Amino acid sequence: MDEGQWLSGRVVRGLQNGRTFGFPTINIALDEHCSVEDTGVFAVELLLQGNKYKGMLYIGTRPTLSLQEKTLEINIFDFDQDCYDAEVKFKIGKKIRAEQKFASVEELISQLKKDKDEISELFRN
Repeated sequence: MDEGQWLSGRVVRGLQNGRTFGFPTINIALDEHCSVEDTGVFAVELLLQGNKYKGMLYIGTRPTLSLQEKTLEINIFDFDQDCYDAEVKFKIGKKIRAEQKFASVEELISQLKKDKDEISELFRN
């Protein structure tokens, strides 16, 4: 994984759509000195509550859900805890794909499964 800059923020409540799709995410409110301009799906490493994790990060407006606000959210692999208001540090790795609008939520979920498989393979190698 690329040696990128560590970014930081706080875990905030989201709409919880990812949870209903089988891909629960933590939503991040970036610290004021941090910014991310690119959008899409990325491999990510993160530090949360004293532990190191891997996952997939999404930055964008969620066009399939017809939403407008840009969000930054991470599906943490092998993680199932409540961490609202926790501080998180993360490093963005390889971009897997650009943000895109899918014809249905089912197509989005199918793509998320492929994204997770591809990112998991990256971390194995």
